[in-house]
Amino acid sequence: MPGELQALNGLGVVRRAQGRYGQASDHHLRALHLARVTGHLSAEQTALAGLGVIHRVQGRFEQATDYYWQALRLARVHGHHLGELLALIGLAGIHLAQGRYQQATEHYQQLLGIAQQCGHRTWQFEAWQGLGRLQHATGNPETALTHHHQALVLATELGQPNDQARAHDGLARAHLALRQPEQARTHWQHALDILTRLGVDHAEETTVAAIRNNLANLGVAE
Repeated sequence: MPGELQALNGLGVVRRAQGRYGQASDHHLRALHLARVTGHLSAEQTALAGLGVIHRVQGRFEQATDYYWQALRLARVHGHHLGELLALIGLAGIHLAQGRYQQATEHYQQLLGIAQQCGHRTWQFEAWQGLGRLQHATGNPETALTHHHQALVLATELGQPNDQARAHDGLARAHLALRQPEQARTHWQHALDILTRLGVDHAEETTVAAIRNNLANLGVAE
């Protein structure tokens, strides 16, 4: 039974990555039902978080929020830190996207605190990266620089190039807001080089096309 649950949730992740959201949702829903019938709490949390992601990426924030809150409550009741981290980052991202900055701040700070307590450095990266985006959105580019720099240090130490590209993109946006185009150019070029080397066309918060466009606009501005 645990193997079947793992397979269903795994297929949900694969189908979501392929953009086949209907199939991904079906797999996670089947896993959710089976996990609840058998009392498999970890698989239930994974399914709930997966459904939250599927609805979030499609812009169905209300449904996504409901799934994330279910996952968060379950994780907290049973002391499952990974499930709590997954739910918190999902909720924080939705609040940020909808301009609820205070709620986003609270969730990112909770995420950071738990990640530091548990020693989950990848999740610490996600918290610093999210806080950087949040500070940029609220008109505080200097603080955003600090947060994105911390994210870059972590991503570099962890050897996670995709996350390094994300941090460089955040740093570039903050430098541009501070009217420092050369520093922005440097960081966007680093991000572009990394993603090109990886052979991918996007990172979570940006795309190769967007970075190329930003670099081109900097050239026009000069």
